[in-house]
Amino acid sequence: MEKFEVDFFKFTNMIINKENFAYARYADGEVLLMKGMEVGINTQAHQIDNWNAPNKLTKVGVELLNTLKHTESNYYYAISSKTDNLGDYNFLLEKIITKNENLTFANLWINKNYKEMIKFYNNIKNDCFLICNYKAIKKNFPFNVLEIFPVLDNCVNFWEKNGDNFMIDLINKVKHIENKTFFISAGPISEIIIHNLYITNPNNQYIDVGSSIDEFVHNKKTRAYMNTNSPYSNHISKF
Repeated sequence: MEKFEVDFFKFTNMIINKENFAYARYADGEVLLMKGMEVGINTQAHQIDNWNAPNKLTKVGVELLNTLKHTESNYYYAISSKTDNLGDYNFLLEKIITKNENLTFANLWINKNYKEMIKFYNNIKNDCFLICNYKAIKKNFPFNVLEIFPVLDNCVNFWEKNGDNFMIDLINKVKHIENKTFFISAGPISEIIIHNLYITNPNNQYIDVGSSIDEFVHNKKTRAYMNTNSPYSNHISKF
């Protein structure tokens, strides 16, 4: 079995067994923001996920760079692999200071693992909190959602104007919650949210699930890998 599949079952079992940990994902969008490079209107970020960024280091970019300093044994960085984007892989390895065993794949929940991820969502018994797009509705999820903390579209612009207040309000709401599962799907600000929640209260599961919950949030397929006839549906990432 490939490491891509081994890691999938490792982390989903950690969730099922209610082990507290953080899982923060960094791929092309996060790297562009950390480099202060434009994310334009012709990108997937803008056309599907409704966010873009100017050609400068934004507040999100600065704060993302600050999230790369964790060395705790239960704080995991999910990064672009060599086979997905060698440039992003090298950039992230230069910045992240944790041990190699705390690195895994940014694409872990998607591509070939997506079918298993949907099975996982349909069978999980955890009580979950969601931090995701404001369009999400509790009843559309196959697992028990305790509460949804909504994030608006255009997350980079949203964070520039409202990030500090959003984070203060969120911390006040969850700082006394323990041993619960938080699924986060808020674009590149997910990593900032996870970083701050973990620092405030490490006694939960904080997991960036990315687009793997899109079919529940938006009630439609948003990515090619969701279609079984797409080559992405069988793609395996390798370090």
